[in-house]
Amino acid sequence: MYLAAAWLAAAGVAGCGDTNSCQNTINCGRDNTSEQTQAVSTGAPPVSAGPTSTAPSETPVPPDETESSGPPPSPVSDRRYLSELGAVEGADSDTEVDATAVVGGTSYDHSVTFVCSAYCNNAPGEKPQSVVSFNLGGGYRTLTLKMAVLDSSPDESETGTFEVYLDGVPQGTRHVRFGSPETQTLKVAGVNRVRLVAHRPGTVPNAAMAGAQLLDTVVPHLAWLDPELRR
Repeated sequence: MYLAAAWLAAAGVAGCGDTNSCQNTINCGRDNTSEQTQAVSTGAPPVSAGPTSTAPSETPVPPDETESSGPPPSPVSDRRYLSELGAVEGADSDTEVDATAVVGGTSYDHSVTFVCSAYCNNAPGEKPQSVVSFNLGGGYRTLTLKMAVLDSSPDESETGTFEVYLDGVPQGTRHVRFGSPETQTLKVAGVNRVRLVAHRPGTVPNAAMAGAQLLDTVVPHLAWLDPELRR
């Protein structure tokens, strides 16, 4: 028996008594120390303590270069007031372009008016009339003209005479009475210049005659109401 115990001791096998250490023992008793005891394998794979995985951030999509951040461009209108073209220099001082005219209680803010006070400012020997021209450049199809005597006329019997010329060619004469406006539409395709002429028959021609006829002065209160061009 002594030889058997010695052989076991030589083989490194020790029993797990209540006070024995478990340095080379797999399973130890309740009171044994286990500082160097081997852990029993559970068969589960070891848990890796690698770096935490994060979802890749989304790459911002650049805006469509074809899209505009501003409002869409306004469409080109096929209508335009004649007064917006600007008159050719030479209009008399009694003629106002792009003026407000009131006829029948309605305001027309892009009109051409011919109004004299006590007399007209024409030069001596000149006919007291309004002559104003506009360059069209051949870029329009029609011109609509509305001719009238202004509401501001103190004489309800006032009658105005209106004439239109396209590249120097007369387009007829209209005699328009107070309270009865008239409209004329002309084809102007290829026309370069339009000239508007207006006067009141019997107008006092100059300041000297106005002084002599102060109680019976005849002066015009005429207008082309918002002349309109169309392409």
